[in-house]
Amino acid sequence: MSTRNDGPHARASALDEDSRSAGAGRTTMRYSRAEYAKVLALQDEVARADADYQRLRNAYLEIAQNDPTHEVALAMIGADMDRAHARLQALIGLPRLPFTHEPSTVMRREMQRNADEKS
Repeated sequence: MSTRNDGPHARASALDEDSRSAGAGRTTMRYSRAEYAKVLALQDEVARADADYQRLRNAYLEIAQNDPTHEVALAMIGADMDRAHARLQALIGLPRLPFTHEPSTVMRREMQRNADEKS
């Protein structure tokens, strides 16, 4: 019988021994499979939330530039964009602050300022 470690974890145990001897003061984070799956799921959820926010933001900008008098569309898309922004902030761990302006309000103000400067 061989004394060599030929099992499926042979490479991992050899790497663990090498990393322990090479970097004695260095600590490595290791995730369990469940934790790793949660991290991947959260990354996917953040990516989807960011894509939703960017899609709504682009739609809001398009309507604000092409038809700024369409107040119903601006209000509906602006409300959806604000909700998507709040969801994105919650996912990445930013607290909801009561004194911050909604992104649609800020964008509307900037669009108005740009239009005034062009005129």
